[in-house]
Amino acid sequence: MSTVNERFEQVKQSLGWKESPAVKDPKLVLPVRVDGRMAYISGNVAFSAGELMYKGRIGADVSIEEGKLSAAYSVLNCLMALDREVGLERVEYVVKVTGYLSCTEDLTMHPEIMNAGSQVLVDVFGDAGKHARAALGIHTLPLGASTEVEIVVALKA
Repeated sequence: MSTVNERFEQVKQSLGWKESPAVKDPKLVLPVRVDGRMAYISGNVAFSAGELMYKGRIGADVSIEEGKLSAAYSVLNCLMALDREVGLERVEYVVKVTGYLSCTEDLTMHPEIMNAGSQVLVDVFGDAGKHARAALGIHTLPLGASTEVEIVVALKA
């Protein structure tokens, strides 16, 4: 049976995602805040190899399929931040995911697009990756990103 870290590596490779340098300024915003057994991961956008991928609004500049990849990459960046701070092996289960999608006013496929990010969590953590979720359509996101994701996880005691 493979470990969480091995599954994380497999998912990264299958999606073609490459690690980026940390972008949060620890003087102002923490990439992860641990409070007891809870870890709150700051919002992350779809960086890969230091480049923001899938810029623009889903349904106009970004296709549905690209939006799904953007959601998956955003989740991978959240997991990378968590891995740097506490290690993925410390995750007991994923509690909540909030996905923000920059999209056109007529787009209503938010859950389907965010399912790509949720699938990453299930692929990495198995049943412990199943979570509560909100998927919200908004007008703009930082840097022109098409998705931003924040995650809350429970850590092992």
